[in-house]
Amino acid sequence: MEIAESQGASSASGTRLVSRRGFTLVELLVVIAIIGTLVGLLLPAVQVARESARRSSCQNALKQWGLAMHNLVDAKKKFPLATTTTPRTSWVPFTWPYIEYPELAKSYDLKQGFHLAANSDARQVRLPLYYCPSDRPNAMWTADTATRVRGNYVVNWGTARMWVNASGTLAGNSPFRNTAAGTPVQSALKDITDGTSKTLLMSEIIVAKADEDNTSRGDILNNEDRYVSVQFLTRNTPNSGTDQTFVCVNNDPQAPCTQTSVDYNASARSRHVGGVGVVMCDGAVRFVSDNVSLTTWQQLGNMNDGQAIADEF
Repeated sequence: MEIAESQGASSASGTRLVSRRGFTLVELLVVIAIIGTLVGLLLPAVQVARESARRSSCQNALKQWGLAMHNLVDAKKKFPLATTTTPRTSWVPFTWPYIEYPELAKSYDLKQGFHLAANSDARQVRLPLYYCPSDRPNAMWTADTATRVRGNYVVNWGTARMWVNASGTLAGNSPFRNTAAGTPVQSALKDITDGTSKTLLMSEIIVAKADEDNTSRGDILNNEDRYVSVQFLTRNTPNSGTDQTFVCVNNDPQAPCTQTSVDYNASARSRHVGGVGVVMCDGAVRFVSDNVSLTTWQQLGNMNDGQAIADEF
């Protein structure tokens, strides 16, 4: 009771009560606008930094693939076959012992082919080295019953014209190729007479946007040449042209494709801005601009055409 009387007396004697003033609506809107502007300025810089880190990681993967290929050549004296028909397999399983997955190699039966039940487990193992972080890490193929990995790194098939007629004629002079009669060829380093620093070994490709998409680029365990699944061609410069494949889902503006039954083709592609990562036959990693001349790009795709590279790349 005494407290109440004291408060009343204080009020009666004219003591001032201090009121706190908040933000007006206009001031609040100004603050929000300033924060929005700062975020708008900062976000592109953050995105650029993240893409720079992803691109660096991608180039490191290419470096690891280059080292693996050279270690394989040291052991076997030649690069692996790009594809084989009997049994059905690609170059990828042959590299597993050289990318520190010897147990995976032991679990894969090379006599059975990638699509058979004996290799079901091995073909579904998603290795980090398969994927460019700027694309779709851990991508899989689920468009048929033989569920398997997809991958972003494929080998150089040069300027070959693939399946130009029903007989499946293939030709070319790149490290990975078939002869004109369709026979797989293994290349040795001595065959690269244009110089290992001037010849492409591997590059990137964009995988399907969804696992269930029946589009074959990046189907890296599949031996089907007409799928253009384990290789890229240098008939078009990086990230250009429309790919021609046996199966195609044309739902990606960065990787347009059309379905065909002859003359298959697929360009090197990436989701990096302005070009693609490559590894040369000497193991060096480069980033090649989309603006590289077609002449230079095709010369890089050939290993023994005897021509000097037209310009710097």
